[in-house]
Amino acid sequence: MRGAAVAVGAALLVGSTFLVGPGAAAQEGLFEGSHSRFEYSASGGEVDATVTLTLRNDTPGDGAYFYYWDEYAIPVPSSAEDVRAVSGGADLRVTLEPSDDPNTTFATAAFSPLNYGRTRTVEWTYTIPGEPIRSPGYTRVGRGYATFPAQGVGDPGEVEVEVVLPESMSFDATADIFERRGTGKTVTYTATDSTDEFGIWAIVSARDPQEADEREIEVGDVTLTLRSFPGDDEWIDFVDEQVTAGLPVVEEMLGHSWPGGLETIREDVSPQVLGYAWFDPDEQEIVIPEDLDEALLFHELTHAWLNPEHIEGRWLYEGLTEVVAHRVVERTGGTSEPRDAPQRSAKHALPLVDWQEPESELTHEIDDYAYPAAFTAVSELLGDLDDETFTEVVAAAYAGEGAFEVPGSVEVNSTRTQWRRFLDLVEVRAGVTGGDEVMRTWVVDADEHDRLDERTDALTAYTTLDEADGDWQPPVGLRSAMTQWRYPRADEIVTTISSSAEQAGAVQDAAAEVGLPEPAAVRALYENAREDDEYTALATVLPQAVEVVEQVGEASSTVAADGDPFTELGERLLDVDQTAADARTALDEGELDDAAALAETTTSRSGLALWLGLGVVVLPLALLGGLVVGVVRFRRRRRNAPPTDDDVPAPPVVEVAPQA
Repeated sequence: MRGAAVAVGAALLVGSTFLVGPGAAAQEGLFEGSHSRFEYSASGGEVDATVTLTLRNDTPGDGAYFYYWDEYAIPVPSSAEDVRAVSGGADLRVTLEPSDDPNTTFATAAFSPLNYGRTRTVEWTYTIPGEPIRSPGYTRVGRGYATFPAQGVGDPGEVEVEVVLPESMSFDATADIFERRGTGKTVTYTATDSTDEFGIWAIVSARDPQEADEREIEVGDVTLTLRSFPGDDEWIDFVDEQVTAGLPVVEEMLGHSWPGGLETIREDVSPQVLGYAWFDPDEQEIVIPEDLDEALLFHELTHAWLNPEHIEGRWLYEGLTEVVAHRVVERTGGTSEPRDAPQRSAKHALPLVDWQEPESELTHEIDDYAYPAAFTAVSELLGDLDDETFTEVVAAAYAGEGAFEVPGSVEVNSTRTQWRRFLDLVEVRAGVTGGDEVMRTWVVDADEHDRLDERTDALTAYTTLDEADGDWQPPVGLRSAMTQWRYPRADEIVTTISSSAEQAGAVQDAAAEVGLPEPAAVRALYENAREDDEYTALATVLPQAVEVVEQVGEASSTVAADGDPFTELGERLLDVDQTAADARTALDEGELDDAAALAETTTSRSGLALWLGLGVVVLPLALLGGLVVGVVRFRRRRRNAPPTDDDVPAPPVVEVAPQA
């Protein structure tokens, strides 16, 4: 998906018009029709080209002058060999001359004068052997792959180009004009629609995926297959080294582990042709060119995470992956050259929200602007962030989090990230300022400028309210309105709940003052409010919660305070600790009336605890003391009374044993 530079030569026709007679002026009048056939050799050594051209002189003389052509040139690849031209069974003299494009040479065939009304057919043949891998030229021909220009010259509607390939090979071209024809061992791709005024010009690529060198690598729990051109050990070693070192860095930077969906990284010639490499989720492969480009490799690897499934908008997922790629290269000690910012007034400039994936025709001019523009926009938004904050923002974008939710939460307001949500993440989560100006400059059109102004006012009001309600989140209805950029609705909610936000802060302050946890149910009631009647209820519930928190806190403090033994005994007997605990539970569950009643009961019982403790201890002692005194008095009275018969002891009984 990342654009790659590709040199494409223009199909420039060169013909010679010879005039006979003084003061003659050249006129249009040459019919040109051609059939070009390019056939990939099954042995993989070359592409054989045949160009059959028909010329007819349609320029009549005017009495004093007559016109004729005696040579004609066609463009051929600079690497072409064995260039020949034949007409009427005879070989023609062919000269090769360079063009402005170093990849293109003009092959000029000379012949006898072609006079008015006469027709000549010339057949050129040549072979395209291709150029070495990673050489400046773009023609490549080898076992299982080929890249070359397929061109035909002539008048519109009079040109046909055929590319003949083995059935096993895939086909790509810079012009979407080829139709697949035929079945069997070979397939022919035919084009008849001219690409410009000169005829047909397209660079094509063919690839047999099975013709490749393979290597399986393991990075942690991830297994990938690398597939290179046959014999291109340098490329496969490069990718192995980079992925092994860089994949863990990508995971860390994105804040998410490997998502899967990728099995193969493949070297191909198509990226040079199409102008971009790509990540194909259907085939579960990355396709990159032969270039040993670290940033390009990590760009495509990052698309395993940052792709249209998670990120909406081509500019956003392309810009994000490019910024991530350059950060990874820097972290792994590599080298890369970030794209320079394009001119916003460039010919093919456009608001980046209008940059779409190509559907039929390739749009190199637009892509040449949009890729660096997307990188510039994302860099201006995220470039100065430290690694931790950068990861927080990108991880949230990948997960589809809403900026107004707790980081990591995807329970509410989560969906695929588009530019509005991303801007909120950047400014609300990361604290970046000036993001709206970046959007105005690079991303949106003039119709969105008023929305951005509206957003500025809404964010100011939201921030003020969010500061007033302490650590609690504003009600979900407000967060949803802000996330969805429904600012009129957000303004209504802010107006309704401004005082409630202050009371929410007061609840937290009261809880901190008395040393109690914040009442969870009251917090949930505030944070989960989304309807008008729920906002109205907050105006009553929150002030009551402040009072009840203070009551429960005071009651709990009274019970928790150290007291004398009599009070502690009384509190245990009255079960004051449990009553206070019940009050706290009721408060936490939002049962404010019950919590208040239990707090009052706790306080009342605490006031009785001393007397109860004293009563429990002193009364039994007093009773015991009275009993002891009574017993003593009773014994004393018995000691002083006159004796009775019962009091005189009986004489001892003496037993005498009988005498023998």
